[in-house]
Amino acid sequence: MIYFFQSLSLKVRFLRVLMLFFPVLVFQWLYSGAPWALAHLKLISHGAGVPDTMFWYRPPDLQTLFDAWGTEGRSLYLTVLWPTDLGYLLCYGLFLTAATLYLLKKANPAGSWWYLLPLVPLGAAGLDLLENLTVALAAVLPAEGWEPVSWAATVFTSSKWVAVGCAVAVLVLGMAATLIRLGWSRLKAQLKDPPPTDL
Repeated sequence: MIYFFQSLSLKVRFLRVLMLFFPVLVFQWLYSGAPWALAHLKLISHGAGVPDTMFWYRPPDLQTLFDAWGTEGRSLYLTVLWPTDLGYLLCYGLFLTAATLYLLKKANPAGSWWYLLPLVPLGAAGLDLLENLTVALAAVLPAEGWEPVSWAATVFTSSKWVAVGCAVAVLVLGMAATLIRLGWSRLKAQLKDPPPTDL
């Protein structure tokens, strides 16, 4: 697996990483900004949102949210918001993975285990998918007797946010370390070979 990510990091180009960011923005707008999606759900449910944005909730909180949605809100979530969120998680998972691979290409770390870092954004996207599946399942199942599904959704939601935070932290810290390392290398090269002076 390490060799796979090493070879894949050599093929990633900066323009491709930037191009992968555009679908993330499009799906984010479709999910949050489009009037037929989340805005409509909040309108019909009197301000109740979706569990994706919460870090932690209990099964009764989830059932209260579903009750606020009503039948129309559940249908909207399952037919519009769920597929849009699926596209969003695929796009941001691909973007963060490609960005991590590009960072590894530029950093060229000494240890091969660094090439396992792309598993962090892939894990975040996988946890997001599991969260979406369990929330959709909890939305269609009756409230009584199915609390383990709601607890699983809660665990996947919290785990997703931790993994997304770790993926972003890897990019920020990795970019800072790479820039410091490149600056230090250039400074050492300039100090080693000073420019010639005319006497």
